Amino acid sequence: MVSFRAFLAGLLFSFAPAAAEAVALPITQCEAVWLDPVRSRQVPIRIRMPAGTSKVPVILFSHGLGGSLDAGALWAQAWADAGFAVINLQHPGSDIALFGKADFRSALSSEQLIARARDVQFVLDEMSRKPNEGQCELSRIDPKRIGMSGHSFGAQTVQAIAGQSFPMLIEPPLYDSRVRAAIGFSPSPPLTGSAEAAFATVHIPFLSITGTDDAVPFVIPITARQRQLPFRLMPAGDKFLLVMRGGTHAMFAGQLFRSGLDGEPTAHIRDTVIATTIAFWRAMLNTDRLAMRWLQSPVGLRAGLPAGDVFESR
Repeated sequence: MVSFRAFLAGLLFSFAPAAAEAVALPITQCEAVWLDPVRSRQVPIRIRMPAGTSKVPVILFSHGLGGSLDAGALWAQAWADAGFAVINLQHPGSDIALFGKADFRSALSSEQLIARARDVQFVLDEMSRKPNEGQCELSRIDPKRIGMSGHSFGAQTVQAIAGQSFPMLIEPPLYDSRVRAAIGFSPSPPLTGSAEAAFATVHIPFLSITGTDDAVPFVIPITARQRQLPFRLMPAGDKFLLVMRGGTHAMFAGQLFRSGLDGEPTAHIRDTVIATTIAFWRAMLNTDRLAMRWLQSPVGLRAGLPAGDVFESR
């Protein structure tokens, strides 16, 4: 059996030989706080722009409850190294400012979810309007190749942007057709209403990533098994599920430091997530047929996984 490190090396260098040079080149990183005048709301952002002058796809990342721009750093850096622009968002009202507050869990509300989705829509508008942010050339972003990702509450934000429906009427809708593909780290079924109805309206390519120990019962009553429901209930067609043996909830936050939940991923989980997500983005945003075959073929990704890890597609 080929090791996953070999799979990762093959993914980074064989799928796109130019990536070998891109990895060695520096990533331009910029930070700013963008003001949404309509909502009088400040949205902190961190941009990673790959080297070069050509048009590039962009991936947005939404943190979980109590998170910050540091969430998803492992994934964002790897995606930028692979040639994608990445924009991390920080959501006021459900970000790191919540820590130490007695009503920490109350931020897991429909009001905050709507505010988060509006943050995403605002950032999509703003990045198309602004030619630059500091040294980052936003004009290089291809508006027809946009991906959305997030962890935990950020995954719920992704689900909303990707087309999840809700029991109440939300106007304008949270769904954003500019997003072509999505990845949910630790996705969730709805806490109220029909899960079948909620996910029946998600038609874009979607990769769900979770683990056998992906649960935080003291925050939200969702089991690790239930995190597979979005994949199982979304309409078939470019839907994927990666389940990592021993993967905990905090590991998929992709932070570069240990959290109170002991969230640093193992080397295997880190490398597997990086390889799988890069293949997904290349297949869906770059129309890379070799990446798609690696995801779909029984002798591709599946052949490299050890016992206990699962990868499915529909």
